[in-house]
Amino acid sequence: MKKIIAVLVLSFFWSFQVFAQDNEEEYSQNETQGLQDLRKAVADLSIRVDEIQNNLQEIRARIGSLEKNTSIGVSSSPPANLEVTPFSTPSAASLDAAEVYHDAYIIFEEGRYSEARSAFLKFLQQFPQTEYSDNAQFWIGETYFKEGKTEEAALAFEDVVKKYPQGNKVPDALVKEGICLKVLGDNDNARIILRGVIDKYPKTPQADKARKELEGLS
Repeated sequence: MKKIIAVLVLSFFWSFQVFAQDNEEEYSQNETQGLQDLRKAVADLSIRVDEIQNNLQEIRARIGSLEKNTSIGVSSSPPANLEVTPFSTPSAASLDAAEVYHDAYIIFEEGRYSEARSAFLKFLQQFPQTEYSDNAQFWIGETYFKEGKTEEAALAFEDVVKKYPQGNKVPDALVKEGICLKVLGDNDNARIILRGVIDKYPKTPQADKARKELEGLS
């Protein structure tokens, strides 16, 4: 009887060891597979982050280039105390606005003034209040001026001042409005506007241009 019990006990321990060994092997395999899956997920995520960073760099470079190409002068002096704002990812709306504005400006540069005006007007319908809106209104005035439609141009430049009084295109728009009035023979109002540019923006290229235009007024 004791021999039978001993055999059963030995059989039990042997079966337990086999079971434990099988479970350990299975656990080891699952753990290895899990680590491989985790490494692959981390690698994929790293690649995605690099792609996003590259895209953001391209977007910032494109917007910077666009602003550099479209700016024709320096506005009034910046405030003495500048606050450094933290970096933020451009919103989808601002990126779309930049792209639509850029496309319209390319048309203007190609000399297709009527098409460019339509494109800028469409832009303002979609994005009436963005950092590009005052620029778009300014170039609408330029399209009229290029076509010899001086009265329409003067009104368009005036809209820059009325609709976007804080925009960076205000000094340029005032100079161009003064030039339009000069062309139309309204020398008195042209003189008032041009002198206003000199008084408000004394140390800017726009003020220098206003002085030259005043020299030609009787």
